[in-house]
Order: sequence, then structure tokens, then C-alpha cells
Amino acid sequence: MKSFRTRGIALTAACALSLSTIGWFGGDACAQAGAAELEAQSEHVEIRRVPLARLEASLPGDARLVLFAITDRPGLYVMHAPGLAGQGAMFSRVVALFERRDMPRDHIVTMTEIATHARRFRTNAADLTAGNNFSSTELAHFFDLARSQHLTLTPGERALQRIAVQTGLIGERNGDWQARSTRDFLITIPGLGTGPGGEIIDTQVRAAILSHELGHWQYFSDNAYAQACRSFWWRELSYDQRVELTRQLEALGYDASDRIVIDEAQAYLLHTPAPYMPLADVPGPNGFDVAAIRGRLKQRVAEATR
Repeated sequence: MKSFRTRGIALTAACALSLSTIGWFGGDACAQAGAAELEAQSEHVEIRRVPLARLEASLPGDARLVLFAITDRPGLYVMHAPGLAGQGAMFSRVVALFERRDMPRDHIVTMTEIATHARRFRTNAADLTAGNNFSSTELAHFFDLARSQHLTLTPGERALQRIAVQTGLIGERNGDWQARSTRDFLITIPGLGTGPGGEIIDTQVRAAILSHELGHWQYFSDNAYAQACRSFWWRELSYDQRVELTRQLEALGYDASDRIVIDEAQAYLLHTPAPYMPLADVPGPNGFDVAAIRGRLKQRVAEATR
């Protein structure tokens, strides 16, 4: 869940990037200390193996860094990050590379460009890192691209790389970063606490983020489910409805490609609790009814996966 707005939390990329951006330029002692602590935690990350049904009950009651390997969903890993700032420090440039609107897909941008992008979308709650979902192939590509660009990784990115290697998600082969398996998938959620901009991550918010990100895992891992979502998008939504959905997701900072908008649409419509839903109704004869579209999509998915 890269962007969302709720009664209790309105995230901005600018605040989530405080550790990664300010600490990167060396202008904030607190951020630098946070970056050092993140790297230290990543050196001995705790890995817990639990079935999916026990995941939520097993989450820490604080902002501790813990990685969960889901035993009954082969290839699924869940990172409980040490808060919003730490999560942003690890993933901001990964998110920008693969998912954000008006960001390049062929190279990794600077942290200055990330901060500029964040400021552009702050009024639309375009947070880069409320939650994340990436295949191990995407993570390997990010680090391979960083190497080819001769980039210096940020402390947060070094921590992410170390965790991905320790858990076997990625590894170096013949001088390249490669995924261990194309079926491996990492989702991340923030730990409990207050973010750098005063955002409150409580158990309800964390559960909403987790549900949304698990929706992306289902889309990634279940071909019948994914095909039902794609078929619904192209065959059952009108042109005007597709345009409106894309417009709203773009306003949240998402890239407008079909790859992104169909996946995000299903994750919001089917896996995001109503209080945290950023998609809005649009009145009129060619309007947009979120509840009605959700109901139709839910029915089509149930028919395709029964």
C-alpha cells in the first residue's frame, strides 16, 4: 500500500523519507542515528516461521525489525519494519523505480529527486512506503541496476540488501544480483508507533496495510485470481470507469500503466478496509460507484477461483 488516507493517518512521502533523505545528506543527527540502528538490526534480523493464519497475532507489539517466512504459502515473506521512517529508508528508491508516477523505469534516481517527487504529491497523501510488495526478481534488479550505475547505496538500502541476502531472496551469481526463485515475494508493513510527521501506526492501521499487501501477494501468486481481475478490468468496466480509476490512482502518485493500476485497483477494492479506502465515488450518469464495482469484482473473482 503505497498511498492511503484514513481518519487516523494521512501519510506523505516527505515525512516517510526523513530518515533516508535527511540522514543521507548528513544534516540530521537523529536521522543518522536511526540509520545506524537500522543497519545494526539488519545484521542479525530475527526470522520467524509461522502459517498465514497466525501471522497477525505474531506481529511484534513495537517497532522491531522482524522477518516472517510464511510456512503454508511457499515464497511469501513479510517484513515487519522498524517504523515508517526505517521502512522509507529501505524502500523509497525501490518504489520509485517500479511504481511511482513520472519516475524513470530504466535507472535509479537520486535522493534529491525522491524528495522533490514527495513534495509534489504531499497534498494527495502520496506516501511511498505505507507498505510495500516486491518480487525477489524486482529486488535483484534494483541492486543490479544500482551496481551498473555505480551508485552508493544508502544505509537503509544496505540494510535491505543484507536482509534479502540473509533470507535467501537474492544472491550474487557470476557478478550479478539474481533472485533465488521467481516465486519469492516480499511484503513489508511498518511497526507500531508514531511516524516522523506525527502519523500514528496502531494495530488497526497496521492490519489494514497488511491486508492490502497480502492482496498483492494473491494477485502475484494466484493466476486464476489475477486473470479474473484483468478480465474484469478490460471486459466489465466501462471505458469511463477505467479512466476514472486510473485518474484517482495517478492522483495518489501511482504510475498509470496497466501493470500497476489493475493490481492496485484489486488490492484497494477487495483487500482494503473501508475506513482506509482512498478511492471515491463520482456522481452522475457516467459516474463511479466504489461499492458497486467492489461487489461485481468480488463476484467475478469468487466465480473464477471456486
